[in-house]
Amino acid sequence: MLLYRSGQEFTNILKTTTPESFVTSPLIYPWANFDGVHYIEIAKFGYTTEAGFFPLYPILIKILSLFIGNYFIAAILISNTSFVVGLIFFHKLIKLDYPNKIANQAIIFLLIFPTSFFFAAAYSESLFLALLMSCLYFTRKRMWFLASILGLLLSSTRIVGILILPVLFWEFYTLEKTNFKNISLKLISLFLVPLGLLSYMIFNYIHWGNFMYFIKAQGMFSNNRSVDQVILFPQTLFRYSKIIATVPYQQYEWWIALVELSLTFFVLTLLLFGFKQRMRISYLIFSILVLLLPISSGTLSGMPRYVLMTFPIYITIALFKNKYLKITYFILCLFLLTILWTLFTKGYYVA
Repeated sequence: MLLYRSGQEFTNILKTTTPESFVTSPLIYPWANFDGVHYIEIAKFGYTTEAGFFPLYPILIKILSLFIGNYFIAAILISNTSFVVGLIFFHKLIKLDYPNKIANQAIIFLLIFPTSFFFAAAYSESLFLALLMSCLYFTRKRMWFLASILGLLLSSTRIVGILILPVLFWEFYTLEKTNFKNISLKLISLFLVPLGLLSYMIFNYIHWGNFMYFIKAQGMFSNNRSVDQVILFPQTLFRYSKIIATVPYQQYEWWIALVELSLTFFVLTLLLFGFKQRMRISYLIFSILVLLLPISSGTLSGMPRYVLMTFPIYITIALFKNKYLKITYFILCLFLLTILWTLFTKGYYVA
């Protein structure tokens, strides 16, 4: 039996709060491991030093907890409800371009992705997915004000949320057939998107005296992430090649580095195939930017979770004609999903 990882007890919500008795079950409490601890602590006590965690998700936890009286349950309810909403809009978004069969398969391939369990945990991933998919869907429907409001919420959920802005401008240019010379309320509404991030920057200045403290805070997680300079992808690859070559494979860190590197290349390959299959350019733009932001920090730490939002990969796999390739993907994903979830519940960092 795999015991909880020694020295990692701080990643366990039971060590940081006093939950209801049922939350102490080993089948329940791991759903708030690692970042879940921070989100719930922010919701309960406000910000102290956890500026790397954007505010919308803990704000929603706080609000819902006022009605149900439990922060853990509030977090899990928000995550799982958001996940359902995200899946619905993802399905609707795919059907704008592809038949129902492709949409159904893409949903399945998302559900079995090796780190998809984060969508059900006390993490902001599911909220981000719901906002992203609905934002893109209403963008395609040319409902610019609603899409911009959802984009604003995206930029207050995670740092990569601001990356929806170039996507909206691209789609505006494509769908409205304009060169931006004719200023309209539709175009002006897009400038609502950065307000989520700007509001959090102002909070950072008021609270910590630094507009960009949330970036500095990213470097406090002991993950070798560079926050004061841009690291080129070849440099990051060189670092990982050294890890693979020098760290003994018996160490857990060797295996997680291998997973980080492998999934990064796997996703990049699928995005290339998506481009060849004439995937919508705006979707690929967003996905590439989502990858480049963490890669430019000099580490692939967390990448197995970050790639969850590169949603074109699920459509790409669904478009493959070879059914044996799809079956192989299905089996491998279920295998990795089981292993990574088990490790996550026992205090082993996976993403």
